Amino acid sequence: MTMFAPATRKQAKARLALVGPSGAGKTLTGLKLLYTLTGARTVGDGRARIAFIDTERDSADKYAADPTLPGVADMTPEQAGGHGFSKVSPVRYDPRELVTMVEDAALAGFTGLQVDSLSHYWFGAGGVLELVDLFTRNAGGRSLDGWRDVRPIERSYIEALMAFPGHVVVCLRSKQRYEIEDGHDGRKRVAKLGMQPDQREGLEFEFDVVGDIDSEHYLRISKTRCDVLDGQVIHKPGQELGEQLLDWLAHGEPPKAVDWDQVLADCTSRDDLAVWWQQAQRAGQSAFLRDKFASRGQEITAARNNPTVPAAASAAPQQEQAAETGDAAGEPSAQDSAAVGRRPVGARAKSRTEAVQ
Repeated sequence: MTMFAPATRKQAKARLALVGPSGAGKTLTGLKLLYTLTGARTVGDGRARIAFIDTERDSADKYAADPTLPGVADMTPEQAGGHGFSKVSPVRYDPRELVTMVEDAALAGFTGLQVDSLSHYWFGAGGVLELVDLFTRNAGGRSLDGWRDVRPIERSYIEALMAFPGHVVVCLRSKQRYEIEDGHDGRKRVAKLGMQPDQREGLEFEFDVVGDIDSEHYLRISKTRCDVLDGQVIHKPGQELGEQLLDWLAHGEPPKAVDWDQVLADCTSRDDLAVWWQQAQRAGQSAFLRDKFASRGQEITAARNNPTVPAAASAAPQQEQAAETGDAAGEPSAQDSAAVGRRPVGARAKSRTEAVQ
């Protein structure tokens, strides 16, 4: 029997990156798109549906509705002169803390998430570049060792964004790229090559749609998996673009329900857990299932260490110890979570994996 199965189109959530210099309109564009994507109509809708991580010294507040207006929660953004959203304003940009905030937004039930800007988690205080410097010093000045230790941290916040169970918009600071090239007349000339985002190279491949916004508020689609948007240039994008995205995302099979309690009960090894942890991440369920995976991991470990005791019977003391020490050893490790392509060991786990793919 082959491990391959026919590919099927599935319904999905938006993953967008907006790239541009200061003043291009990234923040407002993101809010407009999330209003359409989440189905928000009023200021109150937006506050309940959109989570906003503001790294730009509370600049997002300039786009928020005045909370003192009578009946503002029932107004549209046009009526209120501002949008509704719920936000947090971190002052340090450790990517591990970003993972926590993304998972908190998921657990709180927000259906849209905006990070403005994600660039701070690259170059800002406590960001990836500072962590590399710190780890390099701890490794005796070997930069390769610093990057080796930081890469899993970097991957973790990208995975958290991709696993968010709602729509995601990230904003990226940019600078214009230029290159000297030969003109048709043989003379050298300066050519614009587009926007260079302040983030790690290749980040754009993680997103379904990447748009470059210039200082005149034109959005140029530079990368897309949506054929309808390919090559589009849109002035002050908003609801129409959001509706095009929704139409594209809605095509396909709806997500299949998974009985996660039964799935975890069927897991008999850490390999099983690692495979299903990937499935949980892809389904946007990792934040909701983290504790259950940790608990099942403790049961499996206890049963392996004491084969004469059934896994379920050994769970209670393991859970009590974890509660006392804060030990999360039962959760799949980074190595387990990165085990892409590994197949479940148990026959039942294998059949269930095939059912949701």
